[in-house]
Amino acid sequence: MILKIIEKTEKQAIIEFVGEGHTILNLLRTELLADPRVKMATYDTKFPIMDNPVFRLTTDGADPIVVLREAASRIVGQCTEFCSQYAEAVK
Repeated sequence: MILKIIEKTEKQAIIEFVGEGHTILNLLRTELLADPRVKMATYDTKFPIMDNPVFRLTTDGADPIVVLREAASRIVGQCTEFCSQYAEAVK
């Protein structure tokens, strides 16, 4: 996954996700919106198959890159937990 930070301020980050689609971005958006520090988390694509989505994240003052990293870490934890529970269920 290639990320390009287009703009970053104290409260906002605009990041291009090269070659990614709705699956990962919607998951990330959902996880970020559950964080009380997040004021806005959204993404858009101009033409879904040919353009790279641009993600916009606004916080209440927390570093948006740190908030994004923490959300990604929580998602990884959820996936790890799911894999463990799934492995137990199919034994």
